Amino acid sequence: MKYFLKLFDLIIVAGTIFYLSLFITDYSFVFAHGISNITGPSFGLAILLFLRYALAKDSFKDIFLVRRLIFIDAGFNRRLLAWGIPLTFITFSALSIARHLSLSSGSFDLGLFDQAIWNTLNGDTLFCSIRNNMNLLGDHFEPILLLIVPIYKIFPSVYVLLFLQSALLASGLLPLYLIAKDKIKQPALITVFLLSYMLSRPLRGVAYSDFHLEAFILPLLFWAYYFLARRRNLLLWAAVALLLLTKEDTAFLVSGLGIFAFFAQKRAKMGVSLFFIGFLAWFLETKFIIPYFNPNGVFEHLNKLPFGENYQENLKNILKNPLMPVKFIFIKEKLMYCVKLFGPLGFTSILSPAHYILIGIPLVKNLLADPYFSGYYNITSHYTAQVLPFIYISAIYGVCRLVGLIKYSKFPNLLAVFIILCSLSFYGKTDAYKFNRFLKTIKEENTLRKISYLTIVPDNASVAASFNLVPHLSHRKHIYQWNPQNESSLEVEYLVIDLSLIEYLSKDDIASIPGYFNKIREIGYSKIFESEDGDFLIFRKEK
Repeated sequence: MKYFLKLFDLIIVAGTIFYLSLFITDYSFVFAHGISNITGPSFGLAILLFLRYALAKDSFKDIFLVRRLIFIDAGFNRRLLAWGIPLTFITFSALSIARHLSLSSGSFDLGLFDQAIWNTLNGDTLFCSIRNNMNLLGDHFEPILLLIVPIYKIFPSVYVLLFLQSALLASGLLPLYLIAKDKIKQPALITVFLLSYMLSRPLRGVAYSDFHLEAFILPLLFWAYYFLARRRNLLLWAAVALLLLTKEDTAFLVSGLGIFAFFAQKRAKMGVSLFFIGFLAWFLETKFIIPYFNPNGVFEHLNKLPFGENYQENLKNILKNPLMPVKFIFIKEKLMYCVKLFGPLGFTSILSPAHYILIGIPLVKNLLADPYFSGYYNITSHYTAQVLPFIYISAIYGVCRLVGLIKYSKFPNLLAVFIILCSLSFYGKTDAYKFNRFLKTIKEENTLRKISYLTIVPDNASVAASFNLVPHLSHRKHIYQWNPQNESSLEVEYLVIDLSLIEYLSKDDIASIPGYFNKIREIGYSKIFESEDGDFLIFRKEK
């Protein structure tokens, strides 16, 4: 039995090494399709450990992996934080860059933000031709973009946005750690919250989908809550001010913090102040500021309201049929979204009713959004960023409540194991698999060569380009997303078209392509470049 246990321990060590290696390689050099998901290996390792425990309970704690888990202390968590932030930053940056170089990024939303910031640097404040030739403040209230302009002055590159987004998302580990440390007394539980954040699939949804201002919102929400909980009022208002400069709908989140402060913290003055500041910000931004910069003089995103064209119609229709919102939310896709949102933390968030208002405001906003655009309730979409901090915060309080109720000495460690298994189960396709997929695309599709073709286009020329090429050409005043049925595609100096990247077009658009090429020749465009395979084309309009 002694030698059998030693052999079993060696198997566990080998299994652990193999398991950890899945985070840096998908073994595509061994297996045809690689190992894309670690759910199976996670449960495989858990079963090995359970069998080892069943065979000899007394010596189970002597296994290195188990010993390391048992003796997690505050120092370990500080080291994990010190390593976790740069590791998360490097991982997110590497995959974002690989994604961009594989021509998987697009005009919405990497190209448009890059162009608006570059135009600001060159004297046209937040002007974006990709977004209907207007100042981006006429689309969303996002003046925080102006803080990025000084960085562009030093290093004017789209990669600044990818690095900045990765840094902001990775930085969320610090306030999460501080919130957990203030509340949780068991170091192992703090560890799993940090690891769960690093494994978060919704977090990757923000990191790997171009660039969005939610990268600012996510850490700012953590900090705002932390300062509110610690009653650091000056820093709280600084975080709130930055939130309100990030996007108009953060006004609802600020009002939610006010409701929480009023009822959960019994801070009437602070609660009322936050609530009305949020309400006032929404009113001013959507009623005056955004319409002022919008060419049509309106806040266009009101068309995303679910039950009518304005607030009055929505309220009227809900009063007529109170079950309408319920039917709207309780569909399979939205319920699965909620499972994937709460599941990684073992649904412990629901054990903290005091935080329901903080979770509910951004979550209901997503669930009541346009049913024809599933991005609002897609777990890998950036829209989830506004609810994610409150899922973690409420789970911290939920875990504390569980530990207080169950007086069993080993329960905190068992709960930690349960949460980390849940996080691993919902982790999805590994970063190693995604990175290898992007590298494979770069190699097989010759995307770097395609990017080199773009040097043919003069820096100051107006361009219409395929969706995935736009962020590689966006440092110019006028660039448009190419569409064969869009008139803007006929009013520029250069057309840059990759026929292998037309998935973003509708069937009607694709059907019109042959006739489009005849049309552009008739109005004076001549082909100045064609790749060997005939897919990559550049046209110039003759004067």
